[in-house]
Amino acid sequence: MAAKKAAPKVAEVVATGRRWGYGRVSTRDQHTDAQHDALVAAGVAPEFIYVEKASTRLTVRPELEKLRKMLRPGDVLVVTKVDRLARSLLDLISIADDLRSQGVKLEVLSGTFNRDDPMGEAFFQMTGVFAQLERDLIRQRTHEGLEAARARGRTGGRKAKLTDAQANEVRRLYAAKDKTVAEIGALFGITRESVYRYVKAA
Repeated sequence: MAAKKAAPKVAEVVATGRRWGYGRVSTRDQHTDAQHDALVAAGVAPEFIYVEKASTRLTVRPELEKLRKMLRPGDVLVVTKVDRLARSLLDLISIADDLRSQGVKLEVLSGTFNRDDPMGEAFFQMTGVFAQLERDLIRQRTHEGLEAARARGRTGGRKAKLTDAQANEVRRLYAAKDKTVAEIGALFGITRESVYRYVKAA
């Protein structure tokens, strides 16, 4: 009987541009077996699968951050569904653009999401259109709220209060410099001044 081949080390996997997997469940009492098995069937080695067990309301996802630090040009990040990776269209656009700038491909098992393919790129572009619409609507609602506050004699309206996790995400996005201050503010429904305030508070 042939000897069992040893699993590749992390350094070897990174060097050769291997496949990495990410899974997430929304509550701690859910099982990750289905996502894990699907990722393994798609060619991801079990030791290179990162699984998040946290609420969808959490902005900071430690396992995803660990995985993104491991990615190198030529790698492929595999997820079972888009909603396992991103919480919203804005989040999806941000992550997908970051991965592309790193030279990392994103593969979604449930449906076509290969940006090297015309249909996949068309899907991504349509997603971008809706994400931009979402940003514009957030800005419009913020502007209308401020105008209404001024009409009532208030100079700034009620300042949005972010959780500690959201404030940390504001600082991370600002430090990454892949979004403007206005875009970061629109994501969290706060003003440019509030973005700077949270950044300085660090």
